[in-house]
Amino acid sequence: MLGAAAVLGAVVVVPGVATAAERPAVVAAARVGTVVADGLRGEGDVVRAAAAARHGGAPDGRGAGVVPAGTVQIDAERTWELDHTPNQVLTGPLGTAAPGAVTFAYAGDSVTARPGSWLRDLASDPAVHALGGYAHSGYRADQVDALMPAVPGADVLVVELGTNDVNQAVPATQTIAAVNALVTREGAPHVLVVDTPPSDHTTSLWGVDRRTGNAAMNRDLATDARQHGWMVIDPFAADRTADGAYAPGTTLDGIHPTTAANVAIARRLASAIVATGHATSTGTSAAGTTTSGTTAAGA
Repeated sequence: MLGAAAVLGAVVVVPGVATAAERPAVVAAARVGTVVADGLRGEGDVVRAAAAARHGGAPDGRGAGVVPAGTVQIDAERTWELDHTPNQVLTGPLGTAAPGAVTFAYAGDSVTARPGSWLRDLASDPAVHALGGYAHSGYRADQVDALMPAVPGADVLVVELGTNDVNQAVPATQTIAAVNALVTREGAPHVLVVDTPPSDHTTSLWGVDRRTGNAAMNRDLATDARQHGWMVIDPFAADRTADGAYAPGTTLDGIHPTTAANVAIARRLASAIVATGHATSTGTSAAGTTTSGTTAAGA
């Protein structure tokens, strides 16, 4: 299909690109200009055709008007950021199960997958045991949902997703739908939803204020959790300032907690996982209340 693509100056118009095999060529083209792909389903599929219309279809004016309504535009800078996000992936079990450990599955992004993350710290915690899951740096909720394996036997499903959706301007309704689909398919008896982390960034290449966007996402996640009777935790509460930024010394890049900060974050999450797994009914918080969607553990 790519052989039939129309090359218009620095713009490549690719009708109906949808297969994984075709995406690398699209990404490569984006590095030297702009890719406009009708129906592209890939890393930049939240950037809409408004930008394409703004450029008149092609930088040199040829092909103006050939981009159909609803096309997806990926510009070189956004594609470079997505393509160069460290490919940190975590899947499968971690550590060895101790007698009486609460078992859990995990679904997350780089906050979960990175070296020194809360999940890696919990591999040595005898109170909990990760049976499996999927976490991938830079991935949105729908991408993790598509790759999440079945993890039978988990007492708790821990969902740490949403901040990449915010960064890429994905509507919250789509993020919530992906989370709900993932939870439904996994079928764990208890669910623990993790707030998105603080952010020192008030903009992104998608034109989003990540700090206020994360705060809004946390409200939407909590509302959805409340409706389903799931637990919610903000394990970053002690690291989050009043305006949603990281507290001094708790981040190096303004996006992820430091390895040292993750030690305390892991401790809070372990307590919340245990409390969620031991809850007598869905929606019971670690504090012993029976309010659905309440915070599972404090800072």
